[in-house]
Amino acid sequence: MRSPRVSTVFGGAFALWGLGVGLLRLHDNSYLTHVATGRLILAHGVPTTDPYTFTAHGRPWVVESWLASVLFGVVERAAGGHGLQVLHAALGAGLGALAWVLTRPARQLPGRIVAAGGLLAVGSGYWTSRPLLIALVLFGALIAMTETGRGSPWLLVPLMWVWVNVHGSWPLALVYLVVRIAGRRADGAALERLPRLLGATAGGVVLGAANPLGLRLLDYPLTVLTHHQAFAHVAEWQSPTFSDPVNGAFLAAVLLAVVLLVARRGSIEDVLVTVVFAAAALEASRNVPVAALVVTPVLARGLTGLGQLDGTRRGLLPAAGLGALAVLGAAMVAGAVHRPAYDLSAYPVSEVSWMQRHGLVPGRVATPDYVGNYLEFRFGARARAFVDDRVDVFPPAVERDYGVLLDGHEGWQAVLARYGVAAVLWPRSEPLAGLVAEDPRWSVRVRDRHWIVAVRVALTTSGAH
Repeated sequence: MRSPRVSTVFGGAFALWGLGVGLLRLHDNSYLTHVATGRLILAHGVPTTDPYTFTAHGRPWVVESWLASVLFGVVERAAGGHGLQVLHAALGAGLGALAWVLTRPARQLPGRIVAAGGLLAVGSGYWTSRPLLIALVLFGALIAMTETGRGSPWLLVPLMWVWVNVHGSWPLALVYLVVRIAGRRADGAALERLPRLLGATAGGVVLGAANPLGLRLLDYPLTVLTHHQAFAHVAEWQSPTFSDPVNGAFLAAVLLAVVLLVARRGSIEDVLVTVVFAAAALEASRNVPVAALVVTPVLARGLTGLGQLDGTRRGLLPAAGLGALAVLGAAMVAGAVHRPAYDLSAYPVSEVSWMQRHGLVPGRVATPDYVGNYLEFRFGARARAFVDDRVDVFPPAVERDYGVLLDGHEGWQAVLARYGVAAVLWPRSEPLAGLVAEDPRWSVRVRDRHWIVAVRVALTTSGAH
């Protein structure tokens, strides 16, 4: 057996970085609902209507990430929250390894390290525990196949079936390949196997219709267009703030790639994929990790020739380095599973417990959307949440009324009355908390550092917190 190359050790180090990102405690609000949905699917099958809220109960719901939820449900049933944490860590490690593969065009180690470091810096903030992370692994594999020329195009058929069924971002694969074909034609270069990759990708998308939801799953990406106003209020659909270090790292990588494309007269193909995906990232922050994957090999090509070390040397030292990385990774996993798997510090855990003891939850309680996700995680189909972050499920009237509560606008009392809200659980730092506290029709029963619980006067229960 041949000893590993020095470059392999660096790839292992970036995989370890991804592992560390993935081992962060689970906290994402959307993920909580995905886990709850996984439990629901395992018990009753894939739901087709909303089972969680009292404002949209029974309305059609396309569970776009049903397969991811099933995976989460199976892993949780077998290994609990720590199993989900290790799954997330494995996906992060896979992305870290793919990051290193995507930097091969740089050839020398310094250029590869710069390009991969930029991607991992972005991933440190964006590789959260969501089905999107699975989609990013699949997209990274597609980009690697396109860049390296390795792997049968037929592999994209099952890959795309999985992508269609785990996350609604699958059209990005088609866009990526179409843009590359257009750019290569503009360069006057041979298309090589790009058409075959596109054909296999399209075939996988068509096969994706073989699922419990049928063709409705293929229609789901249109939801972004038909619900664009509702999505506009969601943070991840807003333009990124570049004062944030993670977004700043992405912007730096894109600008460096553009400078190198101009200075080295890069291909039109690279220019097009950079411009198209960077523009998508500027439009919505959820596209930043996607664009970072696409830009990485472009940046690596621009960094070709940086330094002299190519990392091809083999020997005992690289083998020892890989061994040390493996030991460190095992220690990181062991440490993580000895700590709580979830970080629920952002959620009103004790407040909900108080409300449960006093018969207020599950019930008609007004909460912010992310608290709705937590209620679904905690109570499942009994949650009776006001809203959650599945904005495509709710009627426009509910979205407008929720906006009134969020902003503390005039008419908030009418909104609460319209939905028969019996209690309000709201962050003290937001306007509605103060309005409810000052209104004689409501009695504040819990007031702590971060939250208030207010109950309609006619429904006031004994006890305080």
